[in-house]
Amino acid sequence: MEIGATVTTGTEETGHGSPPDLLSKLETSDLLEEVVPESRRDGSLKMTLLWVTCQATVANMYTGYLARSAGMSLGDLLWASLIGVVVMVGYGLLATNVGTVTGQPHSVLARGVLGKSGSALASVLLAVTGLGWYGFQTVFLAQLFNGLFGLTHLQVFCVLFALVMITNNLLGFRSVSGYARMAAPILLVWGAYTIIKAVVSASGHNLFAAPPHVQQTQGILLTVGLLVGAAVYGNEPDMFRYARRDGGRNVVALVVGYALGMLVFPVAGYLMAELSSATTLGATMHFFTTFSMFGLTALAVVVFAMNVVAVNDANLYEAVNAVQNFLRGRRRIETILALGVVAAAVAAFMERSSSLQSNFFIVANMCAVFLPCATIVMAIDVFLLERLSGCRRPAGEDGAARAVTSWAAASPGNVAGIVAILAGLVVGAVTGGLIPGTSGFGKTNVGLPSVEAWATTIVIYLAAMLLARTLSSYRAKQVLLGLPAAETASA
Repeated sequence: MEIGATVTTGTEETGHGSPPDLLSKLETSDLLEEVVPESRRDGSLKMTLLWVTCQATVANMYTGYLARSAGMSLGDLLWASLIGVVVMVGYGLLATNVGTVTGQPHSVLARGVLGKSGSALASVLLAVTGLGWYGFQTVFLAQLFNGLFGLTHLQVFCVLFALVMITNNLLGFRSVSGYARMAAPILLVWGAYTIIKAVVSASGHNLFAAPPHVQQTQGILLTVGLLVGAAVYGNEPDMFRYARRDGGRNVVALVVGYALGMLVFPVAGYLMAELSSATTLGATMHFFTTFSMFGLTALAVVVFAMNVVAVNDANLYEAVNAVQNFLRGRRRIETILALGVVAAAVAAFMERSSSLQSNFFIVANMCAVFLPCATIVMAIDVFLLERLSGCRRPAGEDGAARAVTSWAAASPGNVAGIVAILAGLVVGAVTGGLIPGTSGFGKTNVGLPSVEAWATTIVIYLAAMLLARTLSSYRAKQVLLGLPAAETASA
């Protein structure tokens, strides 16, 4: 948080000569119902550091560990990583820039584009995906510590970790991004050192061609799906609304963040599994600590905890903003505390109900499909609505492409947008093994579910915008695309 920008240092006085109430300042420290002004936006370097921290995760190392355990060669993993980077940069250009050009958080922008019902749907998806990843990352941290210390009663530790990790969100986006910028250089140095030492140590092995001595049970596309699921947040507008509007279009942050997160860290996880020849995650982490952290368990605890906390800051941030959409930006502190309790319950349930690998498969595929479909509809609407349909929505202040739409002024719903999102969810759920009770639940992928779901959403919404151009009745266009009242649109 920027002290002096949104929370005073205590020297500023109210009209009665007393210091302002800290909690009331914290309630408004994060812009939710207004466009982020240029004065509060960050440049490419700060946004790159933030995005590197969000992508350079220990969970991505777990993808590499799983690839090696499933019999994939390092060459296959690298192909999967490269495909994943290309997919994510394409998605990221839409998702991040819709936040940058509008300056609005995901859930509030959804209100203006998708209407009341569509915004409610997007907010539910936002909360589910955020809490799902928050729970998984918390369980993963507990499992890492179990590998290092042999913990018992993991559910208790999951609850404890989940509650402690809400702290940064209490201070708003500036605290979240500030912590990430501090963590990024440490994670990058650690990741680079690990890769270099591992490659040198493994020089006698034909890592790029020779698979491990186990039957291959996981293909390149399944690995791509896991990498994409780990890289997608869906609420990228929430973070990149704080990026400056410049000609870079967030390309540097996206390419650097995805390349490091989806290449360096999965490869590090693969090499650790290869060099250790361990059969369990715990044994691999013991080797990892000795290999890359000089055997210093305390250092491993700091690095692992720093990584997971930074990622979970972003996960909880999206869930909080989703609920705040329903609360009109009020009671933010209570929202964070309540969601912290919910996240703790989710983590405890995950730890008890399923294996870490099964939880990872379900959460990664769910997050790659659910929220991005809504984000893609909003991005297409912002960038292509007027060009394809001939319709427009009210522009915002300070150069923003969209005005903030209140609940009262929002349309009942964007029919085409909602149908496109739901169609994408169905396709992603069927192809991604996300339907409980089916034989493929939690284990079967057909092709690349995320891309199939996104493509379905894009095709349907583009077709709807082209259809709107052929309609002569503004009322018909209004219902189809959730447009504002005629007098508002012409104002």
